[in-house]
Parts: sequence; structure tokens; C-alpha cells
Amino acid sequence: MSTAEKRKSNRELLAEAAALPERLTGEVIEGELYVMSRPSPAHQEVEAGLMSSLKFGGGGPPLASWYFQHEVEVLFPAQELAVPDLSGWRSDRIAGHRNDNPIEVIPDWVCEVLSDSTRRKDLGPKRDLYARHGLGHLWLVDPAAQVLEAFALTAGRWTLLGTWTGAAEVTGVAPFPELRFELRRWWLTLT
Repeated sequence: MSTAEKRKSNRELLAEAAALPERLTGEVIEGELYVMSRPSPAHQEVEAGLMSSLKFGGGGPPLASWYFQHEVEVLFPAQELAVPDLSGWRSDRIAGHRNDNPIEVIPDWVCEVLSDSTRRKDLGPKRDLYARHGLGHLWLVDPAAQVLEAFALTAGRWTLLGTWTGAAEVTGVAPFPELRFELRRWWLTLT
């Protein structure tokens, strides 16, 4: 962009995101509008498997003190908009805001499911956005590689808590120390 071109404000980009056709989702991060189509079946399978584990305990107790949503709009300060694949808030922090659209309470945890079309954004500007706003925990799932990585924000930087692959059993990972689940239930097997 030349210096003579006017860069759009985040408010203008939010208006463009809101005007997208229903089959598309828009995010405004660091002055850029990112447009995505609906997720693939493999992506949806991971979301459904993890949401089931979170809401129904995955073999352990359900996480009753948490509120979870998938693909909900989260409006950050400075008019930045993200749509995490899965978001979680401690119930006391989200009380009174569960039906907001977009939600303006920064999540305590998010999970991004990587795909060819979102990988660069999820690992770059979106992960930076979460750190800038003090989001405490980030999980990244790569369905193609069958990998889960869990991170905690420490002094403004992401610290890797662990990596699990294939059919591994996941137990005791922050911020859900009581949660136990098997990764193999998440992977879509195409036969």
C-alpha cells in the first residue's frame, strides 16, 4: 500500500465483516480483515470431540464452573474481532454476558483448530492478539498431524505446557487439571 492510500479503520473493517454472506466469517486483527469459509469435516470433528470432553467430562467430571462456546465472536479492545474455534470463560467472569453478540469479555481459554486456510493467521496475528490481551491459555490442534499443543501465557509470552499426538490420553493440562480425554476420539477417519 502506498503512503497516499488510506488504510481502513477497524470500525470500517468490522462493518465489512458484518456484511459478509452467512457462509463466510470475518475477523479483524491488527488492521486486517480475514475472511474464512465454514470449517472442513475434520475441523468440525475436532471441535465436536473437544466440546463433548469439556461439557461432559470426557471420562472425568464435567467442567461445571466453565462456560464454553464454539465459533462465537469476541470483540477485543481497539475494535479487533476474533472468532476462536472454541472459547471458554470461568462462569463467574462471563455471568450476565452469555448472550452478548459479540462477547466483549476476554476468554480465559481458547482453542484454535489449524487448517491450511487458517494456519498462518492462527499461529501469527491471532496468537499475538490473544497474548496482547492477556488471554491465559491457548490450545492448538492440528487434525492433519493429529497433534494437540497446550500453552499458558507467562509474562506476556506463550509457554508450551505439553504436546500430545495420535491416540494419547490427555490428563491434567491447564486450565482444566481435572479433565481427562483420549485424542483418538477427535480424529475423523475417512474410509
